Amino acid sequence: MKKFIFLFLISFSSCGFAQNKIDTVQIINNGTLNMEIDSRINTVLKAKEDAVCAHNAPIKKNTEKKPIVHSNDPCAGTPQINGFKIQIYYSKDRKDADKVRNEFARSFPELSSQTAYFSPDYRVLVGDYFTRASASRDIRRLKSKYNSAFSIPFKVLCRKAK
Repeated sequence: MKKFIFLFLISFSSCGFAQNKIDTVQIINNGTLNMEIDSRINTVLKAKEDAVCAHNAPIKKNTEKKPIVHSNDPCAGTPQINGFKIQIYYSKDRKDADKVRNEFARSFPELSSQTAYFSPDYRVLVGDYFTRASASRDIRRLKSKYNSAFSIPFKVLCRKAK
């Protein structure tokens, strides 16, 4: 009998600690999301949200306008633009890519070169071009030594682009 009373008290006391109210959220658009939240958690979250929002000062919008440059220079105020570079080599090993880049810089000092990492490869990129067509002349010239050369879209320095 003592065991029965003990089990009854334990099961009854555990019911007292169960969640009282549960808010249920259902979204029936492109699928269903069921979320059950204790109403006490919801009130704490709401209070925290209100406290954070109340302490933040209103954000002032930047009303300063950038000066408008009236110039025939297409690069005025824009150091980098979307353009093209020529990829001459790629490798998973950075040392190999740097070796090819240094060799290229000695062979073609008039063209800029850089090593860029595009996971999982290191690529050697050369030149700065506004259009794919403007890169084609240099691609034909580079094909003699780097037969896998081709142009790729890339941010280029406006002042150096052809």
